Order: sequence, then structure tokens, then C-alpha cells
Amino acid sequence: MHMIIFSLNFRLIIFACYILIPAKLQSISIGWQSTTVFSINGFEFSPIDEQALFLLESNANSIMSCFQTCHLTAQCRIYDFDDQSHRCRIFEGDIATMGVVVASTSSLSRVGSIELRPELFANEGQPCSFCQGSRYLRCINDTCQCQPNTFFDGSMCQSQKLLGSECINSTECRNDLNYTCLPRQQCGREY
Repeated sequence: MHMIIFSLNFRLIIFACYILIPAKLQSISIGWQSTTVFSINGFEFSPIDEQALFLLESNANSIMSCFQTCHLTAQCRIYDFDDQSHRCRIFEGDIATMGVVVASTSSLSRVGSIELRPELFANEGQPCSFCQGSRYLRCINDTCQCQPNTFFDGSMCQSQKLLGSECINSTECRNDLNYTCLPRQQCGREY
């Protein structure tokens, strides 16, 4: 295991047997911190529904700049960066269920995702004063609630599911796309 410490509060740990590598960004507000893991070179993110998950494409100087763009966009949980073209794409959704990390045509492309932990969502349901400055919760009807297109599973705000995904109730499905949990326990549209 190799460890490299960056002076800008970034931490990178490289594991020889893993594709994903954690890095950490800390900002002034405790509620606006994020930790990321990113792949080794040669990979990009392929979303299962690009139209539903794509947030932004921009130019960035480095993968850390792309991470900062994602970090500053509350809905962003996944990003990829190509060091050759400087393309930075950011997405919402859960990297484990909303797409796949695939080999890229660019050997300098990498994928990153924001790591989520239950303590980031500990103030869900509390008065809004508990989530001021939070990246993970927002104030709705005087209480701290999940960001758009996410649902609270009892410990964390998880990404709402897309068409055909298994569900238990309709809060799990992307309501902005008019998906509901159908009787067969899959997200879809009622006709």
C-alpha cells in the first residue's frame, strides 16, 4: 500500500489490487465535506440512462478539479475525467446501480464517485437549523430532507431507482420521471 498526502487537504491511498482509490476533500463547513474514490486510468462511467443521470460536462485541469466540480454540485455522486481532452462529466446516481465503469478509448480517463456514510445523513428529519450548509440534506417544509432524486432508507439518502429496478414503495422510484413502484415491485409508469 502506498500513501500520498496532498497539501490541499486531499488524501489519496493507492491499493494495488483495487480499481477504486479514495481521496478526501474537506471544506469549511462540516456538512459540506465529501470523500471520493476513483479508478485507475483507462476507465469511464457508462450510465444506464444518460438522460436521467447526466448533470454537466465541462473542462477541468485535473481529476481533482473535476472532483471539486462534482463536490460543489449537491446532486453529483459520480464523475469521470479524461486527462487528455480535459473533459469532466458529472452524474447523479449510485455508481453501483446506475451504470457501470467500463474501459475507455482514452488511456487517461478515470471515474470517481462520492463515498456516502450514514453519519452524513444523521440529521435527516431534524429542524432545518441542523442541515444548514449540508451537501447531503436540504431544508423542505422546515425539516432536513434528502436531495432531489434520492430517498431516505432509514440510514442514508439513496439514489431513486430507474425503470425496471426492484422497489418496495414508490419513494424509491424516480418520481420526476413519473415512475412509481408497480404491484410487481418494479419501478415503472402506471397506465
